[in-house]
Amino acid sequence: MYAFDLHRVQRILYLGTLLLLSLFLVKPSAAAEDGHLLENFMIRLVSYSVENADTDMTVLSDDNIGTGFSYADDLGGDTRTIVPRLDMYYRFNDRHRIEFSNFKYERDGRQLLAIDIDIEDQTYSIGETVVSDITYELLKIGYAYSFYHSTEVELSFTAGLNITSYDFNFELADGSQADSSRVNAPMPMFGLRMSYAINPRWSVHYLAETFFIEVGDSLEGAFLAYELDLQYRFSNNFTLGFGVSRFSMDLDANDDDWNGKIADSHRGVLLFASYYI
Repeated sequence: MYAFDLHRVQRILYLGTLLLLSLFLVKPSAAAEDGHLLENFMIRLVSYSVENADTDMTVLSDDNIGTGFSYADDLGGDTRTIVPRLDMYYRFNDRHRIEFSNFKYERDGRQLLAIDIDIEDQTYSIGETVVSDITYELLKIGYAYSFYHSTEVELSFTAGLNITSYDFNFELADGSQADSSRVNAPMPMFGLRMSYAINPRWSVHYLAETFFIEVGDSLEGAFLAYELDLQYRFSNNFTLGFGVSRFSMDLDANDDDWNGKIADSHRGVLLFASYYI
């Protein structure tokens, strides 16, 4: 139903990042010495440690027949991984900015089945060994309006699109039987962001975002995420930080690529370096 090409959008946005850097690297920082919340541009490279990933899903046949299963418990799927993440924003003025975030992680599983699992029109039986993988990707394009903004405090409303992609591949270990499903879901989100510069060196940041969407019988989804991080500024332009995050989503899709349900959640630990202009 949705013809979003995530990789093409990523290439365009990465190119835009390079162009923005070339335009603004020559500009001095707008941050004052008594606080650091007025920069025009930020790019952040993150080591994102995904912990306690928990995914329950059902892939239905054309007759709406399918088995609900836990990816970790029933298919031996990984529950943790470490992936890179890219965040950035560009501020038009002290009230308005655009934001971007992107990461992708893959979990693998191998399991001797203890239950029968129906996926689309295929049945995988007790005693068979299956190999599987799930790839989750998030591309976020957002806008933030700062209703209160000083050099020490910023309070913002956020809104935008979370373009979520799931790829699920599943096969017998001997290769005799295989299935794959994919869902792309561009979903609106809104939230609240709070930043506080404790002093010229330390700052704390909090973001909470959510959405609910229903598009006829083809898509229904809900999302909740929050992130809290602490940053230490080495100079006007460079910070290092540590953070924690929580994510949960329920998605019910019915289109040509995926007919089924996903309930997904994980916690995350972030280590990152940020460059401000």
